[in-house]
Amino acid sequence: MKALLVVACLVWPAASIAQVRTGGVNVGDAVISYESTGQGQAVVLIHGWAQDMSIWDAQVAALSPRYRVIRYDVRGFGESGGFADLSADADDLRVLLDSLHIPQAYVLGLSRGAVIALGFAVNFPSRLSALVLYGVGPPTGFQPMPDEPGPVVLLGEIARKHGLDSAGKVLLSLPLAWMPPERTDLQEALRAAWARYKGRDLLDPRPPAGRIPRTRLEQVNGIRVPTLIIHGDHEMPLFQLVADTLLRRIPDARKVVITNGGHGAHFAQPRQFNDAMLAFFRSVDSRTGKP
Repeated sequence: MKALLVVACLVWPAASIAQVRTGGVNVGDAVISYESTGQGQAVVLIHGWAQDMSIWDAQVAALSPRYRVIRYDVRGFGESGGFADLSADADDLRVLLDSLHIPQAYVLGLSRGAVIALGFAVNFPSRLSALVLYGVGPPTGFQPMPDEPGPVVLLGEIARKHGLDSAGKVLLSLPLAWMPPERTDLQEALRAAWARYKGRDLLDPRPPAGRIPRTRLEQVNGIRVPTLIIHGDHEMPLFQLVADTLLRRIPDARKVVITNGGHGAHFAQPRQFNDAMLAFFRSVDSRTGKP
C-alpha cells in the first residue's frame, strides 16, 4: 500500500511556519499512521499504551521550530492497523524511518513507548543518536519484579467481562493515572483519551510474532548514545527504581524529575517537561556539531 502524503502549513505560537506531512507506511502486516512536522534533525515521539500520537501536541509545538518531529500511532493503536505486538514495534520504527529516508534520529518514548525506544536502541544502535526514556518499565531480568499481574492483564480481564468503560474507570483510579488533584481538566482529558481507545489488544489479544526479543537488563549497558531518563516525582515506585537502575547502567545517561508530575508528567507540567527535553536535545546538538 502506498504511503499517502498530505502537505499543509501550520503557524505555531513562535510564529515559525512548520511543514506538516501525514501518511501511512506499510510494515508488512500493518499500516502505520504517522505525522512529520518541521525540518532539521529528526526527533521521534512514541506514545504509551492505550494512547495515540495526539498526546504529543504540546511537544510538537515546542520542538518543530527547531527539529523535524515524527510522531506515529503504534501498531494496534490510534489509526494504525495490525495487532499490538511489542516484539514487532521496534522493527516497525526502523521501517518507518527507512520510508522517510531518515538515517538517524533522536528517539523519545513514554511507558510502553519507552520500552519500544529501548528495544530500538539495543537492536538498531546505528539508527539513533540520542535516547529519551520517559516512565520506562522494567526490562527482562529486572529485580525485584512484582508478583501480581500487571495492570494491562487485569484491565484485559475487566474489559472482556464488563466492557471497556469499566476497564477505563479502574485505570483512571490507579496510581498510573495520577494527576495533580486540582487539575480537573486533565482528568477530563484522560477520560476523553480513553474514549478514543478502541481496546483491540484487550478485547482480542494476540500472541507476539517474536520478531525482536524483549530487551534484557544486561543489554542496556551497551547503549552508547546520550540518554535522558525522565519521570514525574509522583511516578510509581517500581518505575522510579527502574529509572535509577538504568541511570547507573547506561554510560552516558542523566536523569530529570518533573515536579508535581506522575506517569503522565508531560500532560501535568508541559513547560517543565519541554524545557528539560529541549535542553537535552540542544546539548546533544552541541556535542555533535549540529547547528
